[in-house]
Parts: sequence; C-alpha cells; structure tokens
Amino acid sequence: MISTTYPIKVPARSYMAVNVILTFLTSDCEDPQEVFDLKLPVSRKEKNAVEFLNKKFFPRIVTQCRKRQRDLRRLIKISTCSDWGVFETTTLKPALSTFDHPCKWYFGRGRDDLDGWEKALMRDFQFGADADMSFMNAIRKMYESSPSSTVLV
Repeated sequence: MISTTYPIKVPARSYMAVNVILTFLTSDCEDPQEVFDLKLPVSRKEKNAVEFLNKKFFPRIVTQCRKRQRDLRRLIKISTCSDWGVFETTTLKPALSTFDHPCKWYFGRGRDDLDGWEKALMRDFQFGADADMSFMNAIRKMYESSPSSTVLV
C-alpha cells in the first residue's frame, strides 16, 4: 500500500522516462515502427495514472507522429516501458501497472477486442481510424479454438 503522506521531501515535479514503440499499418516499403524516448513531467497534483497519460502522454504521441510524418490514423499499437516508480513516488498514487495494465494500447477499425480506453483514444485522437484491423478477429478466434499443443519431453 502506498503511503498517503510524504515521509521524505519529494520534489514538486519529477520526470518519468518512457520508452515508446509505435506500430503502424503500412505498405511493404515503409518501416512499420517508430522507437523513441520521452520524459513526461509528473507533479504531485496528478489525479491518477489514466488521467496523467491522457493529458501528458497521448498528446505527445500525436506530436511525435506529426514530427516524424507518420499518419496517426494508421497507428495500430502503442507499446511502452516506463519508470512508474517516479509517478508513484511523486504522486503517492498507484502506477498503471498496479492494475495489471500491460501499458500497451491497440487500435484499428473492425476489431472487437478493444477496451473502452482504446476506443476513446481512437475517438479523441483518431489513432487507427484508417487501419482496417478486422482480420485480427479471425486470427484471434482461430487461435482460441485451436487445441493446446502438447509438449514432448
């Protein structure tokens, strides 16, 4: 359990390191991924991890896509590795990973496995709006219906 008091002096603002991998639905001649690092400012006043990311992380994804001339409407996955300890220490609130969130977000039209947060990000930022990912439903169903493999020893 995270303490609700500051037993030691905590800076009013810290920076959380985030390694980001963006994956795009592309033609054969384009690189499907962009990899980069961000430093997100974290203040003691952050309400929670979800609002923190919605306010400080996802708008930077839009900026990075524009800077790299990538179409965010073709963005199909955001993967991250973050120093959530900075968030917890600065805010005294739980990290996203505390809730078993994988810190990955999927996008694309036609997917029936997106959660409410992913759907909201598609609506608000247009992530994956032009990426037809309906084929993923068939792949997932095929995988789910296949018999489990037997391990030979």
